[in-house]
Amino acid sequence: MRRFLLLIGLAILIPLTLLALGAKTESSKSVEAELKSLKSQVASLEKRVRTLETQLADRATKDVPLIIPQTPQAPKGWRKRQFNGIPYYVIPLQQNSNK
Repeated sequence: MRRFLLLIGLAILIPLTLLALGAKTESSKSVEAELKSLKSQVASLEKRVRTLETQLADRATKDVPLIIPQTPQAPKGWRKRQFNGIPYYVIPLQQNSNK
């Protein structure tokens, strides 16, 4: 009886082991193929990034304005004040010519 159970166990165990080993080699082949695909995709993306960086560098040097506009000066009569230690400015909206 023990031999019979041992033979049945081996008859089940051996095919399952071979099936698992076969599945492992097939999955490793698919993993290798996927890895190769991903490496080629990374290489193409790196090439694209390089071209975009050069385009950006070219555009950045062309779009820089040569003349920086000057900021307007504050009108006459403005006063600097403080409220609770925070500075603020009083700027007249109109210039009176009567003064």
